[in-house]
Amino acid sequence: GVLFAGLFLGYFGLRIAPGAQSVGFALFIFSVGLQAGPNFFSAFREDGKKYILLALSVACVGLALTLLISRQFDFAPGFNAGLMAGALTSTPTLAAAQDAVRSGLAGELDEAAAHQVIENIGVGYALTYLVGTFLVILIIRYVPRLLHMNLEAMARTYAREKGLLLGRGTTPTTAETLPVVRAYLVSSEGAGKTISQRRAELNQEGIILKVRRNGALLDPDAKLELLEGDIISLVASLKVHQWAQKHLGSTEILDADLLNYQVVTEEIVILNMHVVGKILKDLELSSKFGCFATGLNRSGVHLPITEAVVLNKGDRLQVIGEESRLRELAELLGYVEQDIEETDLVTFSLGIVLGSLVGLVSLTIAGVAIGLGTAGGLLVAGLVVGYLSSVNPTFGRVPGAARYLLRELGLMLLMASIGLSAGGGVVAGLLEVGPIIIACAIVVTIVPIAVGYLIGRKLLKMNPVLLLGSLTGAMTSTPALAIVTDSAKSGIPAIGYAGTYTFANVFLTFAGTFLMSL
Repeated sequence: GVLFAGLFLGYFGLRIAPGAQSVGFALFIFSVGLQAGPNFFSAFREDGKKYILLALSVACVGLALTLLISRQFDFAPGFNAGLMAGALTSTPTLAAAQDAVRSGLAGELDEAAAHQVIENIGVGYALTYLVGTFLVILIIRYVPRLLHMNLEAMARTYAREKGLLLGRGTTPTTAETLPVVRAYLVSSEGAGKTISQRRAELNQEGIILKVRRNGALLDPDAKLELLEGDIISLVASLKVHQWAQKHLGSTEILDADLLNYQVVTEEIVILNMHVVGKILKDLELSSKFGCFATGLNRSGVHLPITEAVVLNKGDRLQVIGEESRLRELAELLGYVEQDIEETDLVTFSLGIVLGSLVGLVSLTIAGVAIGLGTAGGLLVAGLVVGYLSSVNPTFGRVPGAARYLLRELGLMLLMASIGLSAGGGVVAGLLEVGPIIIACAIVVTIVPIAVGYLIGRKLLKMNPVLLLGSLTGAMTSTPALAIVTDSAKSGIPAIGYAGTYTFANVFLTFAGTFLMSL
């Protein structure tokens, strides 16, 4: 919407300060790296190599097709990068290509020629972006039907194999997942066993918080034997409380000291390496801490949650439980996201500066300048800062809401600037290459998806639902993810999307720089 509004207003001569695009570009690319950092360096676990191969395949096929087509039709400089960025719906490719022109990686150009190339990139992107977006959605929606694929059944099959739930996002809070604190008077039938024995009988879904005996408060040591007349406070689900009333004591006690606990919900960022790679069941959340996991977010995507899900560094686990026990759990796993409200703008700004400086470094080999470019430098700097922040949360603190705001602000400034600068040439570009570049966009969109699908099915043997989600990530198409998720009635495609999206942003950014450097 911002892009096309910019094109419309730019056609009538409205312009924006040149610095606005540079600011938007830096904020957007660096924030993309910042978000990807925690997962990027630890994504080789589980199916990481598969996701890397898929994302790389789509990027390489798209790049090769773009080079072939642009030479075949002799596009003016810049239209090729706009074609690839639009057909693959990749804004980082667009930003990196334009930056390559400004930084000199595209060769020595005078000011007028550089401006024309940058305008061509924007026009090519504007002419092909909607084509790429709609085609990906149509392919994801209708090709499975043409191939008679039952995505819902395939999602269930994958869920059974991996022990995953079929939910599309956060697990709803129910009597099974909502912990409450109650106090009970231990009856004669409930006495005579230790707390560890009672915990085993609770099916490890609840935990005794305190014991009052003869007026004194005792810590619930595992070897402590419960006696008749003891009063215990228990945090557990309603189902476990029903069991406790039947087997421990039916009399509920209103004891201020024993009930002085608060049940809260927090988002814990997975950080500690001894937890990364383990399944959720191994953490024994309910038996050791009386807590229940209700959601999992990975790289901004909500994943199905079950005891069999594997935890990655940087994952955000939503947990509900008694506050003190939940804080104890957070120390084991990483840290509570809400505890970090301040944004470390010093590190954020220095990261952008250092990334820009790294991008200026280039080597000339056989007359061709080779380097990361500003886009590559910013992306790498963002990846490093994001990773270091996940290792040490006191470094480079950028809470999720702040990161989202900075990324979206940068994207909106970038899109507005591109639209306004390309608006003056959009009609001429449409007349010059419009029908041809739109037809080419259809090819550049369809072929990489087809190649990626064949690689995923024939070589990697991936479940079709997971593969389709992975392909939407490789195309950086969130709307298409919504389509396949709805068709499968499952959140499983989001697992594949989160896996490839991170790498796709990195590969496609470098593809934009490389394309303009040839």
